[in-house]
Amino acid sequence: MGTALDDIAFLANSENRVAVFEALVEAPQHRDEMRDRTDASRVTITRILRELEERGWIEGVGQEYTVTPLGDWVYNEFERLLEEVKAERRLRDPLQWMPSDMRTFDVRCLRDAEIIILDGADGTAFIRRVVEFHRSGEHVRGVATMAAPVLIENHWEMTVHGNTRLEMVLTPRVVDIALDHPASAQHFHEMLDEENVHFSVYDGVPMSVGIVDGKVGINLTDEEGVVKGGLLTENETVHEWAVDLFESCRERANPVTPTEIET
Repeated sequence: MGTALDDIAFLANSENRVAVFEALVEAPQHRDEMRDRTDASRVTITRILRELEERGWIEGVGQEYTVTPLGDWVYNEFERLLEEVKAERRLRDPLQWMPSDMRTFDVRCLRDAEIIILDGADGTAFIRRVVEFHRSGEHVRGVATMAAPVLIENHWEMTVHGNTRLEMVLTPRVVDIALDHPASAQHFHEMLDEENVHFSVYDGVPMSVGIVDGKVGINLTDEEGVVKGGLLTENETVHEWAVDLFESCRERANPVTPTEIET
């Protein structure tokens, strides 16, 4: 009679079987209608219907076939497993660039996350998405291990020329990068004079994570610190994790004031 794994393999190894089974779950079908759902021959369709019927998943009366309660149960669970595996495959590559010791939440919390992979053909696409993300709310918090002039300029426009509240914990290297670029240095200094801006420095920031209202952006980097892409999610558990990371870094950080850095 075979095993449960044999039944799973029976479906998983044939797109035609899944297509026929799915059609019958949706509504009773005539044998000839099955050919419209697949590229299979009449002989193949006949064999699939016989095999499904032998398992008790469908039943036929003449040329008409319908799914049984057992078949409906099996198909729905198979479809659920298929969707879970699809979600896992989406995250398989991106998660290799997120430190496992930093991810204290269930990986399934990211199943619906937006995935942004750095495209070699358009290296600015990722930066543009980060800028768009930061502009999507009124309160931006985060920890950062890297910086770019365009991101600093974006924060300057949002705060000095806008009403965004900005709180960031930066590594000393990020501050140095900002001050080494004349335009960024000017923007950085002007932001420090704003009441809605708070920068602090902590050498132990482990990764770059942004929090915009209830949304979270996670930078993905390889072992050498090269940015590979990012994840965006509104999952509440991930949001709690990001806030905890931000607050723990801020508690250990030293505030940056205009008098502590030179123009």
